[in-house]
Amino acid sequence: MTRKNYFELIQDMEFNADKEFEIISKLISEKRSPSSITLSLISLQNVFNVNFILYLKYRKIQFTSYDEVNKYFKNNMNGTERLFSYIEFIIDLYSFLKKNTGKMNNSDRYNYYLISNSFREIEDRINYSLDKTNHELIELDSGNRIIVEKNVYASEVSQIVSETNIQEAMKVLEYNHFTNKGNTKRKEEILFSLAKYLEPLEKELNASEELKEVMKVNNKKIIAVDKLFEMYNKLDVRHPERQYNDGCSDEELEQWYDDIYTSTLFVILSLDEARILSRFNKLKLSNQK
Repeated sequence: MTRKNYFELIQDMEFNADKEFEIISKLISEKRSPSSITLSLISLQNVFNVNFILYLKYRKIQFTSYDEVNKYFKNNMNGTERLFSYIEFIIDLYSFLKKNTGKMNNSDRYNYYLISNSFREIEDRINYSLDKTNHELIELDSGNRIIVEKNVYASEVSQIVSETNIQEAMKVLEYNHFTNKGNTKRKEEILFSLAKYLEPLEKELNASEELKEVMKVNNKKIIAVDKLFEMYNKLDVRHPERQYNDGCSDEELEQWYDDIYTSTLFVILSLDEARILSRFNKLKLSNQK
């Protein structure tokens, strides 16, 4: 067996979310001398705790310090759920303080500025964690930043939808938020909203001659579009009574919702494709004259 060098070993190590939580916590608590002109040692933990009262007025949460929140995560959660929730928290806390330095007293503001550059190390570690788990931070229209699974198709669809409806665009991405795993109620709500977004576009899709040239058609309807709306109606998304999925377990229902979500992305991308093909055909005709 070929011996691996150190760099190959660390490259092949499995990602450990609990260990990563410890590392980020340690980086935040690390005391350092941020300036050659001062001998005092401060940490991001100090800055977070001292200014937490400002954040408390903003978020109205049931904690009185950064340390309390960190302890709660440490004792009550584990795995990627803990890591991602913790990351969302510290990103939110730091972003708030960055925007509200004017509300700090002079010494607290001075310490914040001294230590703020060290947050780049935290951001680097956060980016490492997200890359390793195939997740990313996105910003909702509320300004809140949440972690979602990377999905190139969801990102593309979100861009398309954002041209007309920014709230629905965010829901396309929110579906992949890590806390929605197992949350069939929230997934159903998002799918219901996306179905309402697509409903006025159903006729446009089925009327597209360009799409009919590249997709299967039955009774003048594009099958993929027709089946998607059938799934909306018969799999407990738009109507309260279950039909096709009677007797499904929660796990099976969630899988159906995930499949409907994938089909929704496909149909919205198809709508964009229809418009692209239409423009191309017009360009083609103009060059034949």
